[in-house]
Amino acid sequence: MSKAAPRSPFAAPQSPGIPSRLLPLLLGLLLIALLTGCGQGESLPRLDTAAVASETEIAQATAGSTRSEAYSFSFDLRISPSEDARQYLPLIEYLERQTGLPFRLDFRTDSHSLEQGFIRGEVDFAIIGAGSYLALLEKTDILPLVRGLNAEGEPGYRAYLVTLPDSPLQGISSLRGKTLALGSRTSTQGYLIPRIMLAQAGIDFGDLAAHEFTGSHRACAEAVIRGDADACGMQDILARRLIEAGELRALAISEVFPSSGIFASARVPAEVRERVRKALIAFDPVSLADRLYHWERTEMAGGFTAASADDYTLLKRWKQRFDNNRAPGQDRK
Repeated sequence: MSKAAPRSPFAAPQSPGIPSRLLPLLLGLLLIALLTGCGQGESLPRLDTAAVASETEIAQATAGSTRSEAYSFSFDLRISPSEDARQYLPLIEYLERQTGLPFRLDFRTDSHSLEQGFIRGEVDFAIIGAGSYLALLEKTDILPLVRGLNAEGEPGYRAYLVTLPDSPLQGISSLRGKTLALGSRTSTQGYLIPRIMLAQAGIDFGDLAAHEFTGSHRACAEAVIRGDADACGMQDILARRLIEAGELRALAISEVFPSSGIFASARVPAEVRERVRKALIAFDPVSLADRLYHWERTEMAGGFTAASADDYTLLKRWKQRFDNNRAPGQDRK
């Protein structure tokens, strides 16, 4: 089957306003300002996380101790760096109140950076999907603490294959010879589950014209909306929002798989891991609604339940199958 032209059909446009090369730096400074800026006993200035902080605000908030003793929390990109950070910052603050332990949000620009940070001991806890967990499990000691509960209280989620509302595509089989956008190579809903859906329909990546990893669910959806991809595999919550808005249409919906969760490095003391686990299980989004930012859009809308390695056995088997069948360079198209 013929392949797509060498130039990627998924090139994303530059974001308006802030130059893209400066965005990671500015967001990093903002997160430092929010979480590591003040010493013990000082009140942390409440910055507006809907916009990049001014130089004056950053200077004010970063004065004092760096709190290097804090446990670091990192996260998989879901929607966008700033949106994800706004959702997770209140959770970090909740954990500090409940456990009495210091935490900081460790901002990572992509899944590879998060993985390397975990391996090098720079990341203590991570809010990630099963795909990232399974990838890390092959390289370092990582332990499941909790899984997210959806809005219905179920510890699982689905992936969607989506296309444009007026697309001629109908069903998974129509993706043969078409271009497919995905999220991150380690994403569960943005890669592993869509790959399972294709396999169950008898389709492999070699049957596509091209496929590309865009880095996040939002970027994946935008590739379809721009017309750079015929379809996209992505998380259920954002997919439903875009379908309701008339931006996309569902081609197929997966069965329920174990949801994203919070994982800990084995380097973190067992007593600390258990305090964090108990606090997370007690986390009640309803009673904390006034402190949270669009928590209903996360994959933990209903809070958390205890997790174990056994929860991810089926996904682990699928991942091993795909890894064993992958040709060199296959996933870099």
